[in-house]
Amino acid sequence: MNGRIPSATASAFVLLISLAFATTAIYRPGVFDLLSTHGPEVAAKVREACLLAALKGRDDPACEVMSRAADQDLRPGTLLCFATLILLTGLQYWFGPAWRIRRRRLRPVVGEVHDELRRLSEEVLGGRRVVFLLDVLNPAVAGLAFGRAGHRYVVISRGTLMLFERDRPLFRAVVLHELAHVRNRDLDITAVTLAMWRSYAAVILVPGLLAAVIGVLSEHAPFLRSEQMPFGSNVVLSWLFAAQIAGLAVLSWLTRSVVLQSRELMADARVLSWQEDATPLRRLFEEAPAPRRWPVSLRVRTHPHLAVRRAALDDQAPLVRQGFVFPLALGGCFSLTMDPATSLTAQGRTNTLPWPAEVFALLLAVALGLRALRAVGADSDAVHVPLGLAVGLAGGWVLAPSRMTDHALAPFPVSVQLAGLVVLAVAGLLLGVWVRWVARVWAPRVQGLWSALALLLLIAAVVTLSARTFYGIQTDIIIAHVQKYPAVSDPLAHVLISAQIVLDTRLSAGVLLLIAIVLLMLAPMAVRLATLGERRPPMPRRNGRIALALGCGATAAVITAMVSGTVNGYVFQSPGTTLSGFIAAGAAFGAALAAGVAGLSGTSPVAKGMVTGLAAAVLYALVLELVVLPMRAALPWMLHMLILERILEAALIAGLATALLARLLPVRRELGSVGGVPVRG
Repeated sequence: MNGRIPSATASAFVLLISLAFATTAIYRPGVFDLLSTHGPEVAAKVREACLLAALKGRDDPACEVMSRAADQDLRPGTLLCFATLILLTGLQYWFGPAWRIRRRRLRPVVGEVHDELRRLSEEVLGGRRVVFLLDVLNPAVAGLAFGRAGHRYVVISRGTLMLFERDRPLFRAVVLHELAHVRNRDLDITAVTLAMWRSYAAVILVPGLLAAVIGVLSEHAPFLRSEQMPFGSNVVLSWLFAAQIAGLAVLSWLTRSVVLQSRELMADARVLSWQEDATPLRRLFEEAPAPRRWPVSLRVRTHPHLAVRRAALDDQAPLVRQGFVFPLALGGCFSLTMDPATSLTAQGRTNTLPWPAEVFALLLAVALGLRALRAVGADSDAVHVPLGLAVGLAGGWVLAPSRMTDHALAPFPVSVQLAGLVVLAVAGLLLGVWVRWVARVWAPRVQGLWSALALLLLIAAVVTLSARTFYGIQTDIIIAHVQKYPAVSDPLAHVLISAQIVLDTRLSAGVLLLIAIVLLMLAPMAVRLATLGERRPPMPRRNGRIALALGCGATAAVITAMVSGTVNGYVFQSPGTTLSGFIAAGAAFGAALAAGVAGLSGTSPVAKGMVTGLAAAVLYALVLELVVLPMRAALPWMLHMLILERILEAALIAGLATALLARLLPVRRELGSVGGVPVRG
């Protein structure tokens, strides 16, 4: 192997960094913004009238005062908050090891035990210097590896020291596990993760929660200039703010846990590479005391459950699979990073620091691709990852700091707000299925990081090019509701029509549609054809494929026809026209065919469904334009592209959704074990 796929710990570390800086770019305690300059005060009623006029697309000369009020410089406060987070994190990282040694009264290990520890260190680490310390206050069997650059420490407890004479194999297992952390180079990531999480809690979460509680009790919104907030009750804003801060606390804790728990499994895998006998580690896990009860265990939970660690000794699946929590956290962090660049109020702010949304989107996309590449053989991820991304993208957008401001500044029903999240949830589902398929296609060609570069670039390109469009739809939904177009009472229909209008506008020109076809379909297909004879992770055979194909095909046709008919009625302003009916029929045809083929496929359902959808779209468009419509007026180029785009869109959604549902069918028989990309460890 020419290179190594970065560990799950390294890819998960990106999540906490993006969460901390994305939320800080919008929200921070008022003390940081005391350095910022503010424009003249504007009454809430004036703000209401001017904001509604702007959303309706009208220019009101009386609102010139709003532009002067918005002319405030928020950059000093933002920079100061960023600097505070970085400074606190750096201080904890640099001085944390010395403080831990003094607080726990750790002392150097001496005598015969030190000689044995030194021998083990030289055996597995070579010339790396490690200082061994003894925790005489801890009677349990435990160990700890920590440190900073140039200073690495491994601590053994008094209970572990007693194993040296009583049970040497168990003593060796404990020490090797801690040395594995040094060998895996995860001590710095762990130290920075914990330091960043504490700093984020101290600078953002705790002050925010206190401000929300004070706001609820005093009925005064927790803002510097709350008297200027239109459309909102102070008490309502305080409760909403408290809920968002609590949600951000949960999400930050999840990202912290993802980093810390993944490193433990990788350390266990490293120990097994040093000694093939897993008996000492299994005994260590079986004899470990029961974990503390919830919620006390949440504060110190940095290790996976013992049952998971025992399972990882016999099967690689726990080491490589993403599960539900990682994509959930990644989706939440992704929505938070897009908030400063795409939310309604973020776009209206002036004199703010330019937010590199695409940079964070690229990093998170690479993290998703790396984890998918490592987990190509984990069958459970076929369902967990799409569901996690769907919940994470929608949930993260709800928790985004600008959302609270948007709700206060743009009054529209809660039903419309919730329906708007459907777009992000569907995008998360489809992205999860597509990324897993692309990773399986590339897996035979990947032997290390450099050979995976093309895959990562493809995933990053798809994510970064489409992110602003999908998140911008949320703003378009707000504007469409205020402008009462489309004038429908059903909030879901309102959202679907608004989203379709945006996609039609983006893709009907033809160039972006061609780029989407190349990135989503043709590029992975080319790699799939080039690796037909190479080994790839086996897929289990499943029962009920015929019933699934028939059911999904019929359901896709009915739903697509209904949705397309409703959308066409507003896009073409004439729901009963021949062209509108042809487009609806074509979309239903493509969706039914793609869903049916994906349901029937025993292998590669995603690939076959996508190929079928592309073929159906091209075939139907050709028949429609060359046979059915020649006697009518010639269609403009944009309508040609619109027909192709609608059919492709319906077929793509139906095919990917059916491939996801196919994973829920009962397995006929299990094939092989987890395989695929070599795992570092």
